[in-house]
Amino acid sequence: MTEAPERTTVTSLTDLVEVVPSLLGFHPHDSLVLLAIRDGMVQLTARTDLFDAPPARALAPAWHRLPGAHFVVIAFSADAGCAWWGLDDVDLALPGDAERILVHADGERWYEHPDDEGTPYDALGGVLLAEAAYAGRPIRGSREELYALVEPNRTPAEVTASLDRVAARAEGLSDILGEARALLAAHDDAPGDLEIDDATVLCLASHDPCFLDEALLSTTRANAAPRVSLWLQVVGCGVPNCVGGALAAAALAAWLNGDGALQSVCLEAMDDRPGPAEWARFLQAVNLGAVPPAEWDSLAAELRRARA
Repeated sequence: MTEAPERTTVTSLTDLVEVVPSLLGFHPHDSLVLLAIRDGMVQLTARTDLFDAPPARALAPAWHRLPGAHFVVIAFSADAGCAWWGLDDVDLALPGDAERILVHADGERWYEHPDDEGTPYDALGGVLLAEAAYAGRPIRGSREELYALVEPNRTPAEVTASLDRVAARAEGLSDILGEARALLAAHDDAPGDLEIDDATVLCLASHDPCFLDEALLSTTRANAAPRVSLWLQVVGCGVPNCVGGALAAAALAAWLNGDGALQSVCLEAMDDRPGPAEWARFLQAVNLGAVPPAEWDSLAAELRRARA
Protein backbone atom coordinates (compact mmCIF):
# COMPACT_ATOMS: atom_id res chain seq x y z
CA MET A 1 0.00 0.00 0.00
CA THR A 2 1.27 3.37 -1.01
CA GLU A 3 0.82 6.85 0.33
CA ALA A 4 0.11 9.39 -2.41
CA PRO A 5 3.26 11.04 -3.86
CA GLU A 6 3.62 14.73 -4.58
CA ARG A 7 0.43 16.28 -5.92
CA THR A 8 -0.75 15.58 -9.48
CA THR A 9 -3.95 17.24 -10.60
CA VAL A 10 -6.64 15.04 -12.14
CA THR A 11 -9.88 16.41 -13.55
CA SER A 12 -11.75 13.30 -14.68
CA LEU A 13 -12.17 9.61 -14.08
CA THR A 14 -10.10 9.02 -17.21
CA ASP A 15 -7.24 10.96 -15.61
CA LEU A 16 -7.59 8.85 -12.47
CA VAL A 17 -7.40 5.58 -14.43
CA GLU A 18 -4.36 6.84 -16.34
CA VAL A 19 -2.47 8.05 -13.24
CA VAL A 20 -2.65 4.72 -11.34
CA PRO A 21 0.70 3.39 -12.69
CA SER A 22 2.47 6.47 -11.33
CA LEU A 23 0.88 5.86 -7.91
CA LEU A 24 1.89 2.18 -7.88
CA GLY A 25 5.24 2.51 -9.64
CA PHE A 26 4.32 -0.04 -12.33
CA HIS A 27 1.59 -0.84 -14.84
CA PRO A 28 -0.90 -3.17 -13.13
CA HIS A 29 -2.13 -6.29 -14.90
CA ASP A 30 -4.89 -8.57 -13.57
CA SER A 31 -4.97 -6.31 -10.52
CA LEU A 32 -7.54 -4.68 -8.29
CA VAL A 33 -6.49 -1.17 -7.27
CA LEU A 34 -8.27 0.82 -4.59
CA LEU A 35 -7.84 4.58 -4.32
CA ALA A 36 -8.96 6.22 -1.07
CA ILE A 37 -9.88 9.85 -1.71
CA ARG A 38 -10.48 12.39 1.02
CA ASP A 39 -10.53 16.18 0.92
CA GLY A 40 -10.16 16.02 -2.85
CA MET A 41 -6.87 14.10 -2.72
CA VAL A 42 -5.82 10.48 -3.13
CA GLN A 43 -4.71 9.61 0.38
CA LEU A 44 -3.85 5.95 -0.15
CA THR A 45 -3.43 3.48 -3.00
CA ALA A 46 -3.73 -0.27 -2.44
CA ARG A 47 -3.35 -3.13 -4.92
CA THR A 48 -3.94 -6.86 -4.89
CA ASP A 49 -3.93 -9.61 -7.49
CA LEU A 50 -7.34 -9.90 -9.12
CA PHE A 51 -7.30 -13.67 -8.70
CA ASP A 52 -6.68 -13.59 -4.95
CA ALA A 53 -9.57 -15.25 -3.15
CA PRO A 54 -11.28 -13.21 -1.90
CA PRO A 55 -9.51 -10.08 -3.20
CA ALA A 56 -11.43 -7.78 -0.85
CA ARG A 57 -9.57 -9.22 2.15
CA ALA A 58 -6.25 -7.76 0.99
CA LEU A 59 -7.78 -4.31 0.41
CA ALA A 60 -9.81 -4.09 3.62
CA PRO A 61 -7.08 -2.31 5.68
CA ALA A 62 -7.39 0.68 3.35
CA TRP A 63 -11.01 1.38 4.11
CA HIS A 64 -10.64 0.49 7.78
CA ARG A 65 -7.83 3.03 8.03
CA LEU A 66 -9.72 5.79 6.20
CA PRO A 67 -13.38 5.57 7.21
CA GLY A 68 -15.42 8.23 5.50
CA ALA A 69 -13.18 8.35 2.44
CA HIS A 70 -14.53 8.08 -1.09
CA PHE A 71 -13.26 4.93 -2.79
CA VAL A 72 -12.50 4.30 -6.45
CA VAL A 73 -11.86 0.63 -7.19
CA ILE A 74 -10.37 -0.22 -10.57
CA ALA A 75 -9.96 -3.73 -12.00
CA PHE A 76 -7.17 -3.75 -14.59
CA SER A 77 -7.70 -6.83 -16.74
CA ALA A 78 -8.53 -7.92 -20.28
CA ASP A 79 -10.93 -10.47 -18.76
CA ALA A 80 -14.18 -8.60 -18.13
CA GLY A 81 -15.80 -11.48 -16.25
CA CYS A 82 -12.97 -11.77 -13.74
CA ALA A 83 -12.76 -8.00 -13.44
CA TRP A 84 -16.41 -7.63 -12.43
CA TRP A 85 -16.19 -10.66 -10.14
CA GLY A 86 -13.40 -8.93 -8.22
CA LEU A 87 -15.18 -5.57 -8.20
CA ASP A 88 -18.38 -7.19 -6.91
CA ASP A 89 -16.39 -8.88 -4.13
CA VAL A 90 -14.99 -5.50 -2.99
CA ASP A 91 -18.39 -3.83 -3.41
CA LEU A 92 -19.98 -6.33 -1.03
CA ALA A 93 -17.16 -5.97 1.51
CA LEU A 94 -17.03 -2.16 1.61
CA PRO A 95 -19.00 -0.51 4.44
CA GLY A 96 -22.54 0.13 3.30
CA ASP A 97 -22.29 3.90 3.73
CA ALA A 98 -18.95 4.23 1.91
CA GLU A 99 -19.11 6.13 -1.36
CA ARG A 100 -17.59 4.10 -4.14
CA ILE A 101 -17.03 4.01 -7.88
CA LEU A 102 -16.29 0.68 -9.52
CA VAL A 103 -14.38 0.65 -12.80
CA HIS A 104 -13.09 -2.01 -15.17
CA ALA A 105 -10.12 -0.95 -17.34
CA ASP A 106 -9.00 -3.32 -20.11
CA GLY A 107 -5.97 -1.40 -21.42
CA GLU A 108 -7.91 0.55 -24.01
CA ARG A 109 -11.22 1.57 -22.41
CA TRP A 110 -12.66 1.88 -18.92
CA TYR A 111 -16.22 0.86 -17.99
CA GLU A 112 -18.51 1.76 -15.08
CA HIS A 113 -20.77 -1.27 -15.54
CA PRO A 114 -20.65 -4.48 -17.61
CA ASP A 115 -22.93 -3.11 -20.35
CA ASP A 116 -21.08 0.22 -20.63
CA GLU A 117 -19.69 1.02 -24.11
CA GLY A 118 -16.55 2.30 -22.42
CA THR A 119 -14.40 5.43 -22.50
CA PRO A 120 -10.98 5.40 -24.20
CA TYR A 121 -7.87 6.08 -22.12
CA ASP A 122 -4.13 6.08 -22.76
CA ALA A 123 -2.67 3.21 -20.76
CA LEU A 124 0.97 3.81 -21.66
CA GLY A 125 1.64 7.34 -22.84
CA GLY A 126 -0.67 9.74 -21.06
CA VAL A 127 0.39 13.21 -20.01
CA LEU A 128 0.16 12.29 -16.32
CA LEU A 129 2.58 9.40 -16.74
CA ALA A 130 4.97 11.69 -18.60
CA GLU A 131 4.77 14.15 -15.68
CA ALA A 132 5.55 11.34 -13.24
CA ALA A 133 8.57 10.23 -15.26
CA TYR A 134 9.81 13.83 -15.46
CA ALA A 135 9.44 14.10 -11.67
CA GLY A 136 11.71 11.07 -11.26
CA ARG A 137 9.06 8.52 -10.24
CA PRO A 138 9.95 5.29 -12.06
CA ILE A 139 7.05 3.49 -13.72
CA ARG A 140 7.92 -0.09 -14.52
CA GLY A 141 6.22 -2.18 -17.16
CA SER A 142 5.00 -4.83 -14.72
CA ARG A 143 5.38 -6.15 -11.21
CA GLU A 144 7.78 -8.77 -12.55
CA GLU A 145 10.31 -5.98 -13.11
CA LEU A 146 10.19 -5.31 -9.37
CA TYR A 147 11.01 -8.94 -8.60
CA ALA A 148 14.08 -8.64 -10.81
CA LEU A 149 15.38 -5.90 -8.50
CA VAL A 150 15.73 -8.35 -5.59
CA GLU A 151 17.37 -11.18 -7.51
CA PRO A 152 21.13 -11.97 -7.30
CA ASN A 153 23.12 -10.39 -10.12
CA ARG A 154 26.60 -11.75 -9.32
CA THR A 155 27.96 -15.21 -9.95
CA PRO A 156 28.86 -17.43 -6.98
CA ALA A 157 32.53 -17.12 -7.96
CA GLU A 158 32.36 -13.31 -7.85
CA VAL A 159 30.67 -13.37 -4.45
CA THR A 160 33.21 -15.84 -3.01
CA ALA A 161 36.14 -13.81 -4.30
CA SER A 162 34.70 -10.64 -2.76
CA LEU A 163 34.24 -12.36 0.60
CA ASP A 164 37.85 -13.48 0.50
CA ARG A 165 39.10 -9.97 -0.26
CA VAL A 166 37.03 -8.38 2.52
CA ALA A 167 38.15 -11.04 5.01
CA ALA A 168 41.80 -10.50 4.06
CA ARG A 169 41.78 -6.77 4.72
CA ALA A 170 39.48 -6.64 7.77
CA GLU A 171 41.03 -7.47 11.11
CA GLY A 172 37.69 -8.06 12.78
CA LEU A 173 34.01 -7.22 12.97
CA SER A 174 34.71 -3.72 14.28
CA ASP A 175 36.58 -2.88 11.06
CA ILE A 176 33.70 -4.12 8.93
CA LEU A 177 31.11 -2.19 10.97
CA GLY A 178 33.16 1.01 10.83
CA GLU A 179 33.56 0.69 7.08
CA ALA A 180 29.85 -0.04 6.67
CA ARG A 181 28.87 3.08 8.63
CA ALA A 182 31.16 5.18 6.45
CA LEU A 183 29.67 3.66 3.28
CA LEU A 184 26.15 4.38 4.48
CA ALA A 185 26.93 8.02 5.24
CA ALA A 186 28.80 8.50 1.97
CA HIS A 187 25.95 7.06 -0.08
CA ASP A 188 23.44 9.38 1.62
CA ASP A 189 25.59 12.34 0.56
CA ALA A 190 26.49 11.10 -2.93
CA PRO A 191 24.41 8.15 -4.17
CA GLY A 192 25.98 5.97 -6.81
CA ASP A 193 26.96 2.46 -7.79
CA LEU A 194 28.60 0.27 -5.15
CA GLU A 195 31.68 -1.79 -5.79
CA ILE A 196 31.01 -5.45 -5.08
CA ASP A 197 33.37 -5.41 -2.06
CA ASP A 198 31.48 -2.46 -0.58
CA ALA A 199 28.22 -4.36 -1.02
CA THR A 200 29.83 -7.35 0.70
CA VAL A 201 30.88 -5.18 3.66
CA LEU A 202 27.33 -3.87 4.06
CA CYS A 203 25.88 -7.37 3.70
CA LEU A 204 28.17 -8.68 6.46
CA ALA A 205 27.46 -5.66 8.67
CA SER A 206 23.71 -6.16 8.30
CA HIS A 207 24.05 -9.35 10.33
CA ASP A 208 25.02 -7.29 13.37
CA PRO A 209 21.73 -6.40 15.13
CA CYS A 210 23.04 -3.10 16.49
CA PHE A 211 24.29 -1.95 13.09
CA LEU A 212 21.06 -2.97 11.37
CA ASP A 213 18.93 -1.17 13.98
CA GLU A 214 21.11 1.90 13.57
CA ALA A 215 20.85 1.77 9.78
CA LEU A 216 17.09 1.32 9.70
CA LEU A 217 16.33 3.85 12.42
CA SER A 218 18.47 6.45 10.66
CA THR A 219 16.42 6.05 7.47
CA THR A 220 14.19 9.05 6.85
CA ARG A 221 11.87 10.23 4.12
CA ALA A 222 14.65 12.57 3.02
CA ASN A 223 17.29 9.85 2.51
CA ALA A 224 14.91 7.00 1.60
CA ALA A 225 15.55 7.15 -2.17
CA PRO A 226 19.35 6.71 -1.94
CA ARG A 227 18.88 4.06 0.74
CA VAL A 228 16.60 2.06 -1.58
CA SER A 229 19.32 2.14 -4.24
CA LEU A 230 22.03 1.19 -1.75
CA TRP A 231 20.26 -1.77 -0.18
CA LEU A 232 19.03 -3.18 -3.49
CA GLN A 233 22.64 -3.20 -4.66
CA VAL A 234 23.59 -5.10 -1.50
CA VAL A 235 20.79 -7.59 -2.16
CA GLY A 236 21.99 -8.08 -5.73
CA CYS A 237 25.68 -8.51 -4.87
CA GLY A 238 25.49 -10.29 -1.51
CA VAL A 239 25.42 -13.96 -0.62
CA PRO A 240 21.86 -14.87 -1.73
CA ASN A 241 20.87 -16.65 1.48
CA CYS A 242 22.37 -13.95 3.71
CA VAL A 243 20.71 -10.76 2.46
CA GLY A 244 17.66 -10.80 4.73
CA GLY A 245 18.83 -7.75 6.67
CA ALA A 246 19.44 -5.83 3.44
CA LEU A 247 15.96 -6.79 2.21
CA ALA A 248 14.45 -5.46 5.44
CA ALA A 249 16.37 -2.20 5.03
CA ALA A 250 15.27 -1.92 1.38
CA ALA A 251 11.65 -2.60 2.35
CA LEU A 252 11.67 0.13 4.98
CA ALA A 253 13.30 2.64 2.64
CA ALA A 254 10.85 1.74 -0.16
CA TRP A 255 7.90 2.34 2.17
CA LEU A 256 9.27 5.72 3.23
CA ASN A 257 9.90 6.56 -0.43
CA GLY A 258 6.24 5.93 -1.26
CA ASP A 259 6.96 2.72 -3.19
CA GLY A 260 4.59 0.28 -1.54
CA ALA A 261 4.86 -2.20 -4.40
CA LEU A 262 8.63 -2.54 -3.97
CA GLN A 263 8.16 -2.81 -0.21
CA SER A 264 5.79 -5.75 -0.73
CA VAL A 265 8.20 -7.45 -3.13
CA CYS A 266 11.05 -7.12 -0.61
CA LEU A 267 8.85 -8.66 2.08
CA GLU A 268 7.91 -11.54 -0.21
CA ALA A 269 11.60 -12.13 -0.96
CA MET A 270 12.21 -12.43 2.78
CA ASP A 271 10.10 -15.60 2.78
CA ASP A 272 13.01 -17.38 1.06
CA ARG A 273 15.83 -15.22 2.45
CA PRO A 274 14.78 -14.60 6.05
CA GLY A 275 15.76 -11.39 7.74
CA PRO A 276 15.61 -10.15 11.33
CA ALA A 277 12.35 -11.42 12.79
CA GLU A 278 11.47 -8.24 14.70
CA TRP A 279 11.90 -6.00 11.67
CA ALA A 280 10.04 -8.48 9.48
CA ARG A 281 7.06 -8.37 11.88
CA PHE A 282 7.18 -4.58 12.00
CA LEU A 283 7.25 -4.24 8.21
CA GLN A 284 4.45 -6.76 7.75
CA ALA A 285 2.32 -4.86 10.27
CA VAL A 286 3.02 -1.59 8.46
CA ASN A 287 2.02 -3.16 5.16
CA LEU A 288 -1.10 -4.95 6.36
CA GLY A 289 -2.22 -1.96 8.39
CA ALA A 290 -1.81 0.50 5.49
CA VAL A 291 0.32 2.71 7.75
CA PRO A 292 1.36 5.90 5.92
CA PRO A 293 5.05 6.93 5.86
CA ALA A 294 4.11 10.16 7.66
CA GLU A 295 3.85 8.10 10.87
CA TRP A 296 7.46 6.86 10.70
CA ASP A 297 8.95 9.53 12.95
CA SER A 298 6.70 8.61 15.86
CA LEU A 299 7.11 4.88 15.21
CA ALA A 300 10.90 5.23 15.04
CA ALA A 301 10.88 7.11 18.35
CA GLU A 302 8.92 4.25 19.94
CA LEU A 303 11.35 1.68 18.54
CA ARG A 304 14.33 3.63 19.89
CA ARG A 305 12.74 3.78 23.35
CA ALA A 306 12.07 0.04 23.23
CA ARG A 307 15.73 -0.63 22.43
CA ALA A 308 17.14 1.77 25.03
